[in-house]
Amino acid sequence: MSAAPRRPQRSTPRTSRNGNNRTAARTSAHSIDRVALLAHQLRTPLSAINALAQGLIRRADRLNPKDIRAKAEKIWRASLRLDELIETILSYTRATAGGIVLNPSEFNLEELIRRACREQGGLEPDRPFRLQIRGLPEIVIGDPILLEQALVIVVSNAMKYSWPDQPIEVSTRRRGSMIRIVVKDRGLGIPERDLPFIKQPFFRAQNVRKLPGTGLGLSLAWYILKLHGGDLEIESQEGHGTKITMIVPETNTVGLSYSI
Repeated sequence: MSAAPRRPQRSTPRTSRNGNNRTAARTSAHSIDRVALLAHQLRTPLSAINALAQGLIRRADRLNPKDIRAKAEKIWRASLRLDELIETILSYTRATAGGIVLNPSEFNLEELIRRACREQGGLEPDRPFRLQIRGLPEIVIGDPILLEQALVIVVSNAMKYSWPDQPIEVSTRRRGSMIRIVVKDRGLGIPERDLPFIKQPFFRAQNVRKLPGTGLGLSLAWYILKLHGGDLEIESQEGHGTKITMIVPETNTVGLSYSI
């Protein structure tokens, strides 16, 4: 009796297997690039703090109070930058995991805007701030902590990507039940080809890639506004500045589900 013919074994096409391997390799490399970017951005202010502190230690007996104050201020600014980066990374991590939940309460939006601008302006005392806040309701319902974080991201970006002597303009207006907070600068602007991608996490415009930044700020601000049922609009022209409009509902009591 002859043996029954053996059924040929099904094999995975080599091209498909190789394609999957290449896709996995690209994904892994992309993740490594992102981690490397974050590590680099954290290292920059940390290196500044380290160098300034060592300088103070070595020259403490030869420095006058004015020099010590100037170096201490630089250390303070670098530590603020480090804290900002860490907070942005942690917030982004919570956002991607669905860990950001709104805690709505009643608050005065004008006070929030003025406080955020005053604190950011204090980091660059010589920079002009022009505020035109009008038409706001006495009370807004939303998460004031998250909304202030989103506003600080937008204002600090305007400062970061414009020259120190150029003004930051912040204005408000009300349309029906929606409030529009507009932040304008006269800085580097965003290239037209980059505008469609500027709210994507980790994306950075071509003209600012050599400047400090993670590419997470605007995507996080957009996420916070979406949770409130609002939005983030961006208008920009390279070399002529950027206008960002934060759209916030007057009342948000439950929050929306949204993925970054």
